[in-house]
Amino acid sequence: MFKQTFATMAVSLFCIGLLLGCKGEEAPKMSVASDDSGEYARVNDVVISNNDFAEFAKAKRESQPEVTFTDKAITDEMIATEILRQEALNAGIGNRPKIIEQIKRQESNILINTLMTEKFADLKFTDEELKTEYDRLIGLSDASEYKARHILLQTEDEAKVVIEELKGGANFEELAKAKSQGPSAPNGGDLGWFKAETMVPAFADAVGKMETGAYSTEGVNTRFGWHVILLEDKRTTEQPAFDDVKQNVQQSLTRKTIENYVDELEGKATITRSDETKKTAEAESKEG
Repeated sequence: MFKQTFATMAVSLFCIGLLLGCKGEEAPKMSVASDDSGEYARVNDVVISNNDFAEFAKAKRESQPEVTFTDKAITDEMIATEILRQEALNAGIGNRPKIIEQIKRQESNILINTLMTEKFADLKFTDEELKTEYDRLIGLSDASEYKARHILLQTEDEAKVVIEELKGGANFEELAKAKSQGPSAPNGGDLGWFKAETMVPAFADAVGKMETGAYSTEGVNTRFGWHVILLEDKRTTEQPAFDDVKQNVQQSLTRKTIENYVDELEGKATITRSDETKKTAEAESKEG
């Protein structure tokens, strides 16, 4: 479908979620009480300030508005959380390499989320900009849908053998059940209806050039193996109206803005990649 075009442009989901106003429960912030915050509670030597309680209570109630939380219940949760945190530290859990790495990742997420929120908090698009992006995406989106079967094999020689059997009058569905090595084999290789962009490029290109009722006379090579394809039917779908996908278009422009920002930062950074990383990137580039 048209919306799948947007998915292919996705960048870090947590950034988009924040930009679109997603809310989550915040962890309680434990701190040393200051004159303006005051001491709300204390667990051993750690102070829970009035501000700590107010912020946590607000986040808790906003995240679950259908639930009534008393101040006592929230206080008990904060105290229990701090007791368990201290116990974990006393047990040396905080010194474990894996835990340290997880904390670093969480720290990175918090820093990145804050950066993105502050950088793009006021990001807005005019209707003209949204309409231009809509037209661009419509141009990229294939209105055709295809119904096909395939036989997945490991080698080109195996694909050639199957094609010769088809030329000899063999039934495609039965051959798929007997020889296909893909998950659709029990269903005779049936892939149902799909948009070309949901398939890997080589497969999509092959299907787009085929006539209805025909099978591929050469094996189609993808990262999954070698495919022999039967195109059973195709149809043209109606493109969605601008107003129906306006929010998706806005998300697309938001992602594009973030991607451009990241590209700009990468251009200023010094980046080195291992040979193996380069090979993987090149292979994925050729595939997609």
